[in-house]
Amino acid sequence: MTVARRDAAHAQRGHAPRGKATLNPHDALVLLTADHNEIDKLVREFERHHKTASTVEKGKLALRICHALEIDAAIKREVFYPAAEAVLEGEDKELLGKAQVEHDGIRRLILKIENTPAEDPSFDSTVTVLAEHAGRLMNKEEDGLFPRLRHSRLDLVGTGERMAARKTELATVPIGPRLLRHARKVMGGRK
Repeated sequence: MTVARRDAAHAQRGHAPRGKATLNPHDALVLLTADHNEIDKLVREFERHHKTASTVEKGKLALRICHALEIDAAIKREVFYPAAEAVLEGEDKELLGKAQVEHDGIRRLILKIENTPAEDPSFDSTVTVLAEHAGRLMNKEEDGLFPRLRHSRLDLVGTGERMAARKTELATVPIGPRLLRHARKVMGGRK
């Protein structure tokens, strides 16, 4: 667990990390790191259960990972990255561009999972590759991008509040027929 992930977990619970001031739970970096922690938790759950789970359970676990990654990517793309881009320069801006490209690759893997039945022989390996790509990206952001932004002029609390509002909107959108078809296909092999 990275230092950022540990500190975010403490901030989400309202505790200060040892020897440090309390981080604001609405801080954009704390919110993103908490999302990363949640994604990591979902991945570990899939890894523990995918061999013994039924097709439906395995499909649900994979779709939960995909959904969490899609929300994470959307709030970054719509709120966080534009705010960060406004304050970053040079090499730091390049880090941001690389992260955006990596999100595109993750999106392609999500689409593949959403269109593959959980009983398909390649399903588990596709989810594993998705988890590896997402894990690498999250670590790069936490270790490279987040420290630079922590010490920039980015309004972390204001950005975090906008991100939290957008995340709430995305998490409460009713499931449409297209997503239901994908879910049925993944969990039961039906279209």
